[in-house]
Amino acid sequence: MKKTILYILLIGTLSMANSESSWAQAFAEKIEAAKVGIITQQLNLTTEQSKAFWPVYNKYNEELQAIRKQQRELRKGFQTKSDDQLRKDMDKVIELKEKEIAIEKKYLQEFVKVINVRQVAMLYKADKMFKAMLLKRLAKREGKGMKEDEMLEEIDD
Repeated sequence: MKKTILYILLIGTLSMANSESSWAQAFAEKIEAAKVGIITQQLNLTTEQSKAFWPVYNKYNEELQAIRKQQRELRKGFQTKSDDQLRKDMDKVIELKEKEIAIEKKYLQEFVKVINVRQVAMLYKADKMFKAMLLKRLAKREGKGMKEDEMLEEIDD
């Protein structure tokens, strides 16, 4: 969960950068291309499966991102909120987590229509593996003082 939040924050921060929007767009595209490559490879998708899988996966990802964005918004500014408002926000976050689970259930059914159940299990593993790799490279970049161009090159590896 922590890694997912960091990944989302990274993408969000990069996409909101005004003066470096072209770099942020290129970076986000590189990240997405790397993710597609890793998932395709790990799932060993055929061309036929790939055509059917990616539209379903993209809808799944969009729905999850929308829920997670709402959760992040509710968690903002908790220091200035009243106890009553905090309680309402926490209840709403729990409701959103329930919606997240409902999305997971819904898309499990959708995924098994286009890929086999073993590939679905591998999808979840590949997704976690990608996030871990991205965070590791980000930490490495921050630790080494790596420039943005070097970060883009590393994503290509």
